Amino acid sequence: MSDHNETFVQSTNELIDLYRGLERRASALPFISAMPLLISIWNVLKFEFFLIVGLLLIIPVNAVIFIRNLFPGRWRYRPFFLSHLRYMWRWIFRGEAPTTPFIFIRPLFNVFVKGHFEKRLRTLREVVFLHDGLSDATRSALVGRIDVALERWKTPRFAGIFFSAVLPAIITAPSAYREFVDFMGLAGFSMPTDQVLRFFSWAAPTGVLHIVAPLLLGYLLAVPGTAFLAKRGLFVGSEPNRVCFPGGQDGSGVYGSEREILGRLGVQAREAPVDILILCAGLAVGVVILFLGWESHMNWYIWMDSLQRSVDPSLPPLDRESVSFQILVSNIVTTGILAGLIGIAAFRRGRKGRI
Repeated sequence: MSDHNETFVQSTNELIDLYRGLERRASALPFISAMPLLISIWNVLKFEFFLIVGLLLIIPVNAVIFIRNLFPGRWRYRPFFLSHLRYMWRWIFRGEAPTTPFIFIRPLFNVFVKGHFEKRLRTLREVVFLHDGLSDATRSALVGRIDVALERWKTPRFAGIFFSAVLPAIITAPSAYREFVDFMGLAGFSMPTDQVLRFFSWAAPTGVLHIVAPLLLGYLLAVPGTAFLAKRGLFVGSEPNRVCFPGGQDGSGVYGSEREILGRLGVQAREAPVDILILCAGLAVGVVILFLGWESHMNWYIWMDSLQRSVDPSLPPLDRESVSFQILVSNIVTTGILAGLIGIAAFRRGRKGRI
């Protein structure tokens, strides 16, 4: 066997074995799980608690520890919320999008994983087919093996996703709703039509619907975003319980091995930053919704002010122009910070080789 033939055979075998190992690790993941969301909420609550406590105690407590460490023996300094900030910065600096996981759904996760496999294998198949240095027997054997792998890791199309995930969810939704109602003790609860109409007649002028709409959009984008985060977590690490937290894992993992295998054949492949694109799309749509529904947002603040004044009539009157300026400045600052973090993550992803 010539050097070209041996290199192509070895690289193809290593790449397929690498993907088989990933599939074995992914087989242990649940069909659906809310644990990533619960872990994220718990960490946010911990950060807020330590932020409030730390702003009050971080200087005096560490000053006492500093004085104590002037004598023999040593006490450990108390970082309070600084360790959480360090974790978030490491997350961004490792090239991961500034977002948190939501609910993990395995069929969507499989779409991203198999799509990655299929794209790389099709690129490899094209290189094998067009390479002049391979013998006909080796080329035929490699193309046949790649075709078998492609048949196994074929990306599910829309019909497959619908019948494997959406349709079962629709079928099981009534029973799941009934179990939830029974569990909450709401078996006799129902909302008459006039109450629904009364709610919308109240919500429309107060701006509640324009506040809720971006949140619903964010939740809608968070589901595929979480699936892609899990895919990246599978590729960069080997811990199944941290698969939805790629920023908490260092190194390039499978990305590095894949790049080394394909590099021998002169193939350069890059992964589309789906999580960053989803985050940018959500950010852009949120800004559009904000400015298109500016009056509704102002109605929301006016309504909240009326509630506060009903409790405490001594409050000063609401300055509409001042509130409008504060909302504009806060959104500009928030959007600018998030855009900057996205830019850092996109730049560092290539530098860390996690692509």
